[in-house]
Amino acid sequence: MKIRATEFLIGILVVVCFGLVFSAVYPFTTSSPHAATPPSERFTVSDADAYSTTGHIAVDGDLRLAFEGAVTAEGEWYQKVVEPNVSSEKYQPSPNGSVYQRLTITGRDRAERIHEQITEEEDRILLREVRDGDRVTFVVEHTTNTAREPVSGTASVFVNSLYVANYGRAGSNSSGVTVYEPRSGWYEERSTYRITEASGGVYANADTHVVRSANVSWEVTDPAGTYPEFMLSRLFSDDPTTYRITFEFNPNDTPLERPAWVGQTDSG
Repeated sequence: MKIRATEFLIGILVVVCFGLVFSAVYPFTTSSPHAATPPSERFTVSDADAYSTTGHIAVDGDLRLAFEGAVTAEGEWYQKVVEPNVSSEKYQPSPNGSVYQRLTITGRDRAERIHEQITEEEDRILLREVRDGDRVTFVVEHTTNTAREPVSGTASVFVNSLYVANYGRAGSNSSGVTVYEPRSGWYEERSTYRITEASGGVYANADTHVVRSANVSWEVTDPAGTYPEFMLSRLFSDDPTTYRITFEFNPNDTPLERPAWVGQTDSG
């Protein structure tokens, strides 16, 4: 009888010890990122006919992507997108007019490839080319325009970048705008990653989830499926990676001025 009791106690101790080891290795729970929420509840971009918008994404303090854009009620639009070594501005004075682009490239090899692409396409006319050392600027007219304005699509890129975290409601105001704060924690998607130092907020309509503004930041360690993996990533890689995302959306008709670099030519 004593032997059976001893075996029973040993069995309990093994289970308890295994549980302690398991909890020290794996996180107790993981959260689903905002991307896993139903489409009807996800943050989205307004479908307003006229608006202006800006966005900025920095990774470890360095610019990764920035943009500004506006669309008027008459269909005129302007957009500027900045990435490392590339800056692109586009402008269309009217829905049926040509689209003008000013493209600035840093790096001769890349600039030569872009030059070749421009000259080979029949619907693009190279209006001007300015070279300044390693930097080349092209001004191009796109005579064929089959796509709608790209500003809303670029704005969606910034809103979608908010999806890696989960959010909790932090309050709302009389205008129906709710503040959502990002949450630190362990996240399970295609891989397990950990968000720490989450801060800031997303201001969105409580019913439509249209984002009016966002200013959030967090640190990401990936992969981080276990505590040892999390620690090793921090010790032997560049993790954690710090992200800061800002976004503003103004659903008003903002007058646009024709950019000086476009000139007076307009085939539309």
